[in-house]
Amino acid sequence: MSNELRHLSPEFSIDEAKKVANEYYKLKEFVSQLPSERDQNFLFQNDDQTKFILKISNIDEDHSVLDMQICAIQRFNSQLRTVPSLDGQMIITYKNHYIRLVTYIPGTPLARFQPHSRKLLINLGKTLGQLDQSLEKLDHPSMNRDLYWNMNNAEKIINAFKYLITEKNRYEIIEDILRRWVKFVRPCLPSLRTSVIHNDANDYNIIVHDEETVNLIDFGDLCRSYVVSEVAIACAYVMLDKNDPISAASYVLCGYQQIYPLEPIEVDLIYYFILMRLAMSVTISAHQKQSQPNNEYIVISEKPAWSLLEKLNDLDFDSV
Repeated sequence: MSNELRHLSPEFSIDEAKKVANEYYKLKEFVSQLPSERDQNFLFQNDDQTKFILKISNIDEDHSVLDMQICAIQRFNSQLRTVPSLDGQMIITYKNHYIRLVTYIPGTPLARFQPHSRKLLINLGKTLGQLDQSLEKLDHPSMNRDLYWNMNNAEKIINAFKYLITEKNRYEIIEDILRRWVKFVRPCLPSLRTSVIHNDANDYNIIVHDEETVNLIDFGDLCRSYVVSEVAIACAYVMLDKNDPISAASYVLCGYQQIYPLEPIEVDLIYYFILMRLAMSVTISAHQKQSQPNNEYIVISEKPAWSLLEKLNDLDFDSV
């Protein structure tokens, strides 16, 4: 499986990033370095204070996958754009790394924006619906790539890493989620719609300007997957740290349904997908902590994810 806990992250110095930004894009003013799970992101701005992100990809990244991301961004009507280099290239190569420049989306990550009002969450759902609607007919050679964060691989990933969950109660929660998935979801998978989706609408990839303006960034996990996964993933992260997580998820789903309605079977199964995404998150985090113990970014959602799973475990499943 590709993307197996990417350990070949770039290690460019700020001076090297400055050199690339100036030579290929005529950007001279460095602002800061931004966090990333597997790449390097450097924030620059030009003379009129417009900001851009220089994205230096992991050395094992595939050129075709980056091209697919660019195609998806072009289809989606948002502020996010890929900026060509001075000689017109969307992707440049420097020291065996692929590099792109994308526009910076001003705002606050959903994880740090308050409050998460009903209106905001409905508009998040609408944004996701607009994105998936725009990607519905996207056909690209890399869309079927094997990505470990793809819900297609949920069972395989959780079964591979669940042994790292040493607390008995937590392990049993993961086992319960798996049992329900096998019983109720697995038989339905062949009949579910698939399409290219963003696949990572977590609360740090959702950028909020205000209740009306919600944007998505980081298309790095773009792939073909179950359509219902898109809104289920967003719901999983929206539910974190909520007194009433079910209502929060229902607001997102409400907005999504207004733009790109799910089929009845997808609505029936969405809660299983939400739980499975949370289970993937905590088991992958457990594995990543072993391989990258000093990378705080990769486990940033682990504690609230466990808290949510424990809270949901106490709810009556049918009533949800």
